[in-house]
Amino acid sequence: MRWLYAFLVFAGIFLLIVPLAVPMIKTSADFSMFNTNWNGCSEFAKVLFDRGKLVPVLYPYNSIDFKEKGAVIIVGPDVGFSSLEIEEVRSFLEKGGTLFIADDFGLANSLLEGLGVKGKFSDKPLGDIFYCKKADFPAVARIEDPQLSYGVEKLVLNIPSVITELEGEEEVFSSKVSVVGEGKNRRSYPILAETRYGAGRVILLSDPDILINDMATENRKFIDNLVGYLGSDLFYFDDAHHSDFNPYSITTVYIHRELDRVKALQVFAFVAALMIFIESGIARAIAQSIGGLIPARRGGDIFEGLPEGIDKKILKRIINEIKTGSKFGEGYERGKRRKGIYRKDKRGGQ
Repeated sequence: MRWLYAFLVFAGIFLLIVPLAVPMIKTSADFSMFNTNWNGCSEFAKVLFDRGKLVPVLYPYNSIDFKEKGAVIIVGPDVGFSSLEIEEVRSFLEKGGTLFIADDFGLANSLLEGLGVKGKFSDKPLGDIFYCKKADFPAVARIEDPQLSYGVEKLVLNIPSVITELEGEEEVFSSKVSVVGEGKNRRSYPILAETRYGAGRVILLSDPDILINDMATENRKFIDNLVGYLGSDLFYFDDAHHSDFNPYSITTVYIHRELDRVKALQVFAFVAALMIFIESGIARAIAQSIGGLIPARRGGDIFEGLPEGIDKKILKRIINEIKTGSKFGEGYERGKRRKGIYRKDKRGGQ
């Protein structure tokens, strides 16, 4: 039996280190989780994957069953939302889900209007005297929420928009001397804000470029904080509302894994417990106890299971002689009695 236990240990360790086969989709679509180029969100998707379960959304919302504890993530949509999709999102939010939208000049306002959310993304860009490298990249340092600001020195934007008319909590702001469009009114504008909706919440970020691969290094700490701020471990990433989502390659990637010592120890412990359970006789005792509780089978051939070489006919004849006390057997005695009764009846009739 020892070889069996060794095999079980080997099989368990093998399953822990065997490479995983993972399907891989590649696309050049802006903001796609499958786009590994500078304009994709594959790095953002990795952060989501590390924090929980990541589900790509490639079809209209009304064909998907969103779990109310999840978070629907929409980044840079350029395809409108149907009325059925809006109703699906409404039901999802009312049950306690989280809707996160990162947009600037896309079509996210159509979804907000359909939901009746009092807030939208401005159609004019934000300008600020505080920027990184050049004016197209404003730098934000005012982050009110401690969870979002933890470890973040600054947040680098890329021609962002701003959030207007939202009734809720504003968490990230531009500087007090920023302007929108050609306006001359310099003040602070919200970059990230949220509002309650039913039992759920809607979170808006007015610059999707914060999340692209090209800016992931500069904004990595903020991205980590943002994923935690969403408050979920189930993420639905929307690729259905990217008009140029064009998977041009579908391959299989093999991910090599290192041995997890904790899981390896669990394998050894399980096999050791199984060996003790069997070799100590505990398993046999339990099996016998269970067998004793099962009623014996009645009927059937009592001569089944005899060793080969035993003549069943002779054995049956011997048993019959023991029962009847006669070598002619029980059948003979019954026949003789029947014949005697018959003769008597016959004589009495003469």
